[in-house]
This record gives sequence, C-alpha cells and structure tokens, in this order.
Amino acid sequence: MAVQPLEEESHYSKVQSGAAQSDANPSTPKALKLGAQKERSLEQQAEVERISQIDLYVQLERDENLFTALNQWRETGICGCVTAMDRLGLAKSLIFYTQSHIRRRGGLLMTPAPLAYIEIEQNGSPTDLFLLILEFLVNPLDCGYLRQLRSRTWGTLKSCGVKLLIVNNADLLSFNAFNELVRITEKLKISIVLAGSPYLNDVIDPRLDKKKKYITIYNTFLKQHPYVRLSKENIATVIAEWEKKLGWTKPLNLLENKGIINTLEASSQGQLRVLYENLREVTIWKIDHPKAQINPQNISKALGICQQPILKL
Repeated sequence: MAVQPLEEESHYSKVQSGAAQSDANPSTPKALKLGAQKERSLEQQAEVERISQIDLYVQLERDENLFTALNQWRETGICGCVTAMDRLGLAKSLIFYTQSHIRRRGGLLMTPAPLAYIEIEQNGSPTDLFLLILEFLVNPLDCGYLRQLRSRTWGTLKSCGVKLLIVNNADLLSFNAFNELVRITEKLKISIVLAGSPYLNDVIDPRLDKKKKYITIYNTFLKQHPYVRLSKENIATVIAEWEKKLGWTKPLNLLENKGIINTLEASSQGQLRVLYENLREVTIWKIDHPKAQINPQNISKALGICQQPILKL
C-alpha cells in the first residue's frame, strides 16, 4: 500500500512544485504606469474639452492704438514695423483688423479688398511670400518660375485694389523676400507693414555685422509701433470676458480677489497666450476640485511650477 504523506509534507510538496513551475515559467513583468488619470463624468470631460477650445479675442486700448496707426499708414502709403513679445495678442489683433476690412462670399474674396494679411512660415523665401499673398487673394495656382509668380502677384494685388499688405512673422523672411516687398511698395504704391518679434529690428538693421546690404530695406520700414504687453487692468478685462465665455451659473469670481489678479499677472507677464493657458488650468482645476475655494493659494496650486516668460533680452 502506498504511504500517504503527512499534511505538512503535502503542503511542502505543493510549494516546491509551484516554485519549480515559477522557475520554469517566469512571470510576466508588471505593466509600466502611465500616470494618474483624472476620473471625470462624461459631462465634466465634455466641459474640459470645451474649455480647451475657447478662442477669445478681447479688444483693448493697445488694439485701438494699433488700428489707428494702421489706418494712418494705409491712408498715407507709409511702410512700418509693428513689434511685440505677445505674438498671440498681436496675431489676433491683426486678423481682426483685416477681417473688418474685407468681405468674402463663400470662398471668394469680394473686391475691392483694401487689405491683405499673411503669416510667414519658416524660411520665408520670395516664392513662399508670393504664394501666401496669392493664397490670401484666392489665386492659389503655384506653378511657374519666380518671375511668373512675381508678375501674377503684382497683377493680383493691383486688380484687388490692395492698399495695405500686412506681413506677420516678418523676422522669418529672407533678404531676397524683403527686397521683393520693397519692390512691391515702390512699384504698386502699397503700404506694407512688417509685424513680428522685437528681433525684427535686428534682422534689418544695416549697422550690425555683415548687414550693410539691408540699408534699402531698413530705410523703407522706418515707422515703428510697439504693441505693448497687457497691463493689470487689461488682465482684469480679459478675465472678465473669459468668465462670460464660460457661462457658468456659479462663476469663478476671479476678480473678487486682487491677490488672484496679481498671481496671474506675475505668471503671464502680460502675454496673452500664457494668460489663456493659466485661465484654462485654473478652470479645469476647479472642475476637478469642485469644493475647493478660489483663492491665491489654490490658484498657485492649480498653475503648478513654471518659469515666467521672458520680456526682453
């Protein structure tokens, strides 16, 4: 008769057997964690996505001053430069100004079109410049040599009745592209406005090393208009419009505490893009912490750790 093992021996045998199986078939490595995910309801997640898509334009005194300068330059045929560290604020202002002066029906541009607006991408060559102008004026055929593109661009600008051409991100233009703009204003009597970062003035300054060839370009764009950063009062105005856009029945009431405005001013340094980022962070933080109070301490917690934007070098 076979001898049955004792209970302890039986348990030991199972442990040994399991250990042997473990050695033979090593366990699968644990899955790497991807960070904590916010647990939100479908309604909350939908609201978070809506907040992330808010694209708000608030007209301030700096915009009115810019429009006044552009009106004067357009009427007198003067070329100039508009510089700003606040790239988003400047772009929104220029686009609003342009859309207020042109009409479109469907995909067609209605003439006369007194304004044209383009944004230069990386490495703005003459070809890129002409194609962007033609695209804005709804004449986007991009075939042909540079001479043909130049001729078609000049003809389209003239036939559309363009009196002011705004070139944003102009600090990305090449030397040859700047020269094409000089020829446009000389031949067509069109006012051209260069817009970009304060670095734009260094790009066309002939007094810098190896920049003597830029003297004609520099002398064409002598007029200057600085697009100033947001003041504390401006920030308060933007916050008020942000809360209106949210449309919450229980508003955040960010303006009730001056410490909150000071915190947002210090964090954004008067730049619109950063301010909008901060407002999105604060608003979404409130969704995730509905019972938390809105005070400077919690605002700082919502913003987390970040560096301040640079205003000037």
